[in-house]
Amino acid sequence: MLTALELHERARAANTAWRFKQARQLLLKALRRTDDLTTRAIIEGTLGFVEAELGDPQAGLSLLDQALRRGEELPPVEVGKMFAQRALIHTRLGEMRQALVDFTQAIPMLAESVEETGRARMNRGNVHLAQGSIGAALVDFEAAAVALDEAGLEILATKTRHNLAYSVMMSGQLARGLQLMDAEAGAMRAVSLQLAAISDQDRGEALLAAGMHDEGRRNLRQAAELFGRMGWRRAQAEAELALARAWVVDDPTTAARLSKRAGRHFVQSGAPARTLQCEAVETASIIERGRGSAEKASQLAVRLSRQGLRRDATWMRVYAAQAALAERQASVRLRVPRDASLSTRLLAYEVRARAQRRPGDALRVLRAGLDELHQWQSTFGSLDLQTATVSHGERLAERGLALAVGTERPQLAYEWVEWLDAVSTRIVPLRPPADPEASADLTELRVLAQRRPEPGTPDAERQAELLDRVRRRAWTDRGSATVQPIVPFDRLQAELRATDATLLAPLATGGWAWLLMVTADAAELVRIGPTDDIRTALSGLPADLDMAAADLPPTLARSVLAGLRERVAGLDAALFDPIRRQLSTYRVVINPTGIFSGIAWTLMPTLARHAVTIPRSASEWVTKRAAPHELATAGLVAGPRLARAEHEVTVASAHWPGAVVLTGPSAAAAQVSELAGRVDLLHLAAHGHHVVDNPLFSTLELVDGPWFGYDLDQLPQVPETVILSACEVGATTIRRGDELLGLTTAWLHAGARCVIASPASVSDEVAAAILPDMHAELARGRPPADALAAATAKHPGLLSTFQCYGAGW
Repeated sequence: MLTALELHERARAANTAWRFKQARQLLLKALRRTDDLTTRAIIEGTLGFVEAELGDPQAGLSLLDQALRRGEELPPVEVGKMFAQRALIHTRLGEMRQALVDFTQAIPMLAESVEETGRARMNRGNVHLAQGSIGAALVDFEAAAVALDEAGLEILATKTRHNLAYSVMMSGQLARGLQLMDAEAGAMRAVSLQLAAISDQDRGEALLAAGMHDEGRRNLRQAAELFGRMGWRRAQAEAELALARAWVVDDPTTAARLSKRAGRHFVQSGAPARTLQCEAVETASIIERGRGSAEKASQLAVRLSRQGLRRDATWMRVYAAQAALAERQASVRLRVPRDASLSTRLLAYEVRARAQRRPGDALRVLRAGLDELHQWQSTFGSLDLQTATVSHGERLAERGLALAVGTERPQLAYEWVEWLDAVSTRIVPLRPPADPEASADLTELRVLAQRRPEPGTPDAERQAELLDRVRRRAWTDRGSATVQPIVPFDRLQAELRATDATLLAPLATGGWAWLLMVTADAAELVRIGPTDDIRTALSGLPADLDMAAADLPPTLARSVLAGLRERVAGLDAALFDPIRRQLSTYRVVINPTGIFSGIAWTLMPTLARHAVTIPRSASEWVTKRAAPHELATAGLVAGPRLARAEHEVTVASAHWPGAVVLTGPSAAAAQVSELAGRVDLLHLAAHGHHVVDNPLFSTLELVDGPWFGYDLDQLPQVPETVILSACEVGATTIRRGDELLGLTTAWLHAGARCVIASPASVSDEVAAAILPDMHAELARGRPPADALAAATAKHPGLLSTFQCYGAGW
């Protein structure tokens, strides 16, 4: 028969594995087997914690207080355990100040036990984390991980390292935090469903911090549902609270509904004090909808602060200031500590900007907020993360653009178009070293893609695992931490003068579409019309382009083409009629934002006789213009199953002495990668596919499978000019904050100066006619945009959507 203390040890093991009902049974049995007061006090202390976890925290506190009253009879380490258990219950109740007092009293008493010190420091780290004291949390988690490893408690050490990873992420080191979190994810899932759900929840919050809103919310929703199925109401409420907060800005109504549900579950779990955080989310949601009381929000901030919830209190103070502005209070004072979360600091910039009476003062505040965001983004080497995290500054940039356009000053509008444009274009690039593990994963993905695995099969599961791993590994690439300034307006005009070019920047704000036109000597901001009218005109364009590129019967083809030309003519008139007479230069730089991104600009009749280049930003165009185009070596590749590909590259290669041509079995990923790393001009004729949800997995089909956007990170260097003769690969996904992502963007980010591609389907006839002629012009020394325009002009009867991205001259 087991002794009371042996039963107690088994109960503690069950407790660690989240089997609280089993732990309670063992502890009650242990109490029945001993009359020793010291032993009973030890058992009662553990039972108190278990009762709290099973939904009766007050009973748990009573048992612990009862045991502590006999503290003089117990060894110090046992008293320390009880203080730590009581602290943990206060943590569950949301009473962080009292929890911290108890932990601080407990830890010195536990010095003789490495295991108990590790447990207590792990749990105190969680309190520091809840309070927003990230530095203190990091110190506790690091010490706890060492102690728990020394004690041989592998499961607890894994949980602690996961918490450490979460703290690193919360400190602003997003990529490092994600990397550490991923390192523990497998072990967390292997232990129990509960830890798997915790991993999902924390990863969801990390993805939200990365700007990947849909994925982050999906993880939080899955965690809440899993906790609910297990009947673990407190953990379910935690996940629902995080999910509610994630919806406050985008859908305040959903946020309020979820916060109320989380509050009910906190009450059911015996932690009614935690409903204060739910009330904060609901209050923020009301204020986001333009209602709510500044006084109530301020009082709520005070109550949160009294509970030790510093970050929540700061967040609520910012919303109180926002409500005060809505109430037209005379003055709004807002101070935010540096250790507040990035999202809270950016919200504070937005509120401060709204408090300014003069547009110039407001714009200075908004610039400061975006500067802070961009410095953080520059620490990421991953294009995926750089473009996703832009969403955090979306409202700042949109507010700035609206204010700038409202001044009707073209120079100011130019600056804020640049703020709205891709910040990734201004981050000084830092190419990652080749990664053998990533290369091996991409090779395996090519093999799996050729098998075309059915959903639910082992191959499909392995494919999903590899896709996720490649993407997550890229997130850890280090950035340069350097952001180039926006090119000044006078320098832009100097470049336009030097190249005899005009900049056209279509934009939308406040329900209206505008066109900014900048020449060497003048600038004009013209209102085009309602944004909804432009959006309607654009809505059917992609489908029309796909139909026009298809192999149709002659009668149907003529009808489709006529309809497309009519749609394009209407869009052209709406966009360019106000400035048509002023457009006198041969060269045109198109710098689109928002709904204007992804348009086939070369189809527009107004631009038909112009050389057009489409950079990711005007600043990028000016910066990449610094060196002339020099194309000495060429490589051309023909992918499989594309009838015209081999003929196209063979004809084009005739213009380049010594050109390397890969066709048939030679057009494989390894050979193409090797070629791309040593030529100035690379022409890829292959089937292409744009992946909307994960654009860097967009592909070109080679003989041994797809060549991914992620493969570009493995190249030692990239060509100066890239020609993508493939359907769809010029297409981009427009992420929140107007960041574009696709194969074209990936090439430009990797270092290519320009990319020739199509944002829509292209017929074989068009590609076979225009691209070889373009090579002839390139070989004569004409820059890419000029060469494409000249080649296109030779075939006026063909409908070409090929266009030049980046710096085309």
